[in-house]
Amino acid sequence: MAPDGSFLVFVSNRPARPGGAPIDGTFNGKTYPAGGGNLWRVDRRGAGWSAPVRLPESINRTTATFAPSVVRDGSIYYMEAGKDGAFGLLRAQRRAGGYGAPARVAWSAPKTSDVDPAVAADESYAVFSSNRAPAAKMDLFLVRRARRGGWGKPVHLGTEVNSPGSDAEARLSPDGRTLYFSSERVVPVAFPRSRAAAARDLDRLSWDNTLYNIWRVDLSPWLDAGR
Repeated sequence: MAPDGSFLVFVSNRPARPGGAPIDGTFNGKTYPAGGGNLWRVDRRGAGWSAPVRLPESINRTTATFAPSVVRDGSIYYMEAGKDGAFGLLRAQRRAGGYGAPARVAWSAPKTSDVDPAVAADESYAVFSSNRAPAAKMDLFLVRRARRGGWGKPVHLGTEVNSPGSDAEARLSPDGRTLYFSSERVVPVAFPRSRAAAARDLDRLSWDNTLYNIWRVDLSPWLDAGR
């Protein structure tokens, strides 16, 4: 969603052209039938929405284009599978009538897999996931805009946020202070435990199960550091 709510960019495997088949996706060394993704846009029209429009070929140049994040000036950050199958992060600058040529962002390393950018509306910081060191699998990192322009070095969010499993799919709250993400984590069980503790453990089995469930964390300690 654009910060002002005027338009929405979303991912779809719908045919790139009318009458075609759902697009296949090729990434991570595999092909996924009907598992591809391109970016599409709808605009707010009163109480409803416009018809979906596929973003230009300069953005949808592969069938593995996912995870859009729209910033205040309408520019889009997103992930795209490269020729080696690994994902990198790009930014397309919004211009009158369309978008400029996408460019890989400075904090997306070419020899790692970087995914799911969640960028603050003012582009002062971003949260993304990567398998770069010291990640266990896919871990969350935060990168801040430098005072003199450009971007700083990504900071690993540590074991306070990251689990031994995969942590990805970052999203930011409207005020940018809360991070929502998906995680394979489980809550540790302490023994010995009381009957009440055992009942609580059983109650949470529907979500405390190593699957990609949704978690949240306050980003204030990282955002306020160094101010």
